[in-house]
Amino acid sequence: MAKDIHFQGVPQSDVTGFKIFTFGYQTALKVDGAQSLVNRWAKTFVTPKGSDPLYPDEGTIFGSLYGANISQQADIKDIVFVAISDANTQVKAQDIEGMHPQSERLQSASLLSYTPSPSTAGFEVWIKIVNQAGVQANLKFDTGVPR
Repeated sequence: MAKDIHFQGVPQSDVTGFKIFTFGYQTALKVDGAQSLVNRWAKTFVTPKGSDPLYPDEGTIFGSLYGANISQQADIKDIVFVAISDANTQVKAQDIEGMHPQSERLQSASLLSYTPSPSTAGFEVWIKIVNQAGVQANLKFDTGVPR
């Protein structure tokens, strides 16, 4: 994977519209450890597969769910499982290629919960990421757009 900048999550109180990540409120000098792993994994997970002409195999089908016309929640949940597995494979390959320390290497990422949202046209996904040092982070992806 090409080297890239790292993003910071937007605090829930500052979320407006579709803004999920930001370049930060203050200049970040270095992102390392579990946060670096979470950033790489999240970027891989939400990047639509085939969207980068230089690296067409990178990314997952999860990024293509936004605005997709899929009505069966069971199908969406299956797509999420496949996307998690695909992101795991890619990030583990990045770990080997980049010679990352244990704190930045993926041990596992798995689905904690999947909840269709009754008030929006989407769903909420919680994913547990564990690095090889045993540190766990939980990520929330909410694809809902208010109806």
